[in-house]
Amino acid sequence: MGKFLCTPGPVPVPDMVAAAAARPLMSHREPDFGSLLGRLQNRLRDLLCVDGPVLLLPGSGTGALEGMLGGTLRPGMKVLSVSCGAFGDRFRDIALRMGGEVVSVDVPWGSSVSPERVREALQEHGDARLVLLTHNETSTGVTNPIWRIVRAMPEPRPLVLVDAVSSLGCMPCSPETWGVDGLASSSQKGLLTPPGVALVWLSPRAWKAVEETPSRSVFFDLRAHRTFLEKVEPQNPYTPPVTLFYALDAALAFLGEYGHARWFAARRRFARSFAEGVCALGCTLLVAEEARRSWGVTALRIPGMSKRLQKTLRELGVEVAEGQGCLKEDLIRFAHYGDLGWPEIALYLGSLYAALRECGADPKTGALEAAYAAWNREGA
Repeated sequence: MGKFLCTPGPVPVPDMVAAAAARPLMSHREPDFGSLLGRLQNRLRDLLCVDGPVLLLPGSGTGALEGMLGGTLRPGMKVLSVSCGAFGDRFRDIALRMGGEVVSVDVPWGSSVSPERVREALQEHGDARLVLLTHNETSTGVTNPIWRIVRAMPEPRPLVLVDAVSSLGCMPCSPETWGVDGLASSSQKGLLTPPGVALVWLSPRAWKAVEETPSRSVFFDLRAHRTFLEKVEPQNPYTPPVTLFYALDAALAFLGEYGHARWFAARRRFARSFAEGVCALGCTLLVAEEARRSWGVTALRIPGMSKRLQKTLRELGVEVAEGQGCLKEDLIRFAHYGDLGWPEIALYLGSLYAALRECGADPKTGALEAAYAAWNREGA
């Protein structure tokens, strides 16, 4: 029996992406590799709607966050860390380990960040030099209104660094339009690529901070990565994961040919339809406010049954993720990042219905009808 991978990273990759990764290796110092890097830069800038370089670092999303903070944070610097879940907490932990003087703003898990809350915190801590935000909190399936949060900040505002690990490629991420100064992401979620590539984009203000911050890392020296990208034939300063660059190039080509706006709309449509079906089964969504639900991952709150339900779904061939942190025992999380449509919604909901029955629950009927109505709703 085949397995359906519904975890929020790694995610299933399109066939052409997997095939691209199987191409013969090339040297990362030959001209053809420079052409590949140049093409990746153009495609990433198009996706992000930015002008500056997008650094490609071997690593995961955590590596991207560490590289971004390592280039901008000096020990003793005051940092305002805003967290609404496990990955906001991880962003904070990196800042603490790097010697930041961290001021914590905590939001209940499952709720989104209020622009007013951030504004009040900055008014109280006017000497904060960095603000850490999470765009899409993978652990809860909540999306934060980054543009509104930045717009509400008092001037002059600190550097704003954003974790976009589970949003880039799944929903619009426009750091220049938002007014943020740094964005970190990775390959294994919305970019439909195997794990192993970390991405960092910085604003001119952030690059100025990088120039003024002594690098404490050789591998994550952002200035070195930018310098090598600016060569006539772009390069990486150290040996990169060449096969993953092939795969990322194919994935970005796929997203571009599909049309970014059309792709985002399809992800939003899937998320809305699936959420309606889940509610019709009688399950509770962790994120109550529809406008703040992720387009890439949906979290179901099922206290006392989550581990059994995850195990039963696995036996049915559907691999989902459990909760994290304080919600580890209460949640299951379905990711839906790929090129998915109505057949996959029917499969997910049918599998969830069967698993609930196997676990002794009494799910309601009508889930497919509710999901189909949402699928066909005008503006969906």
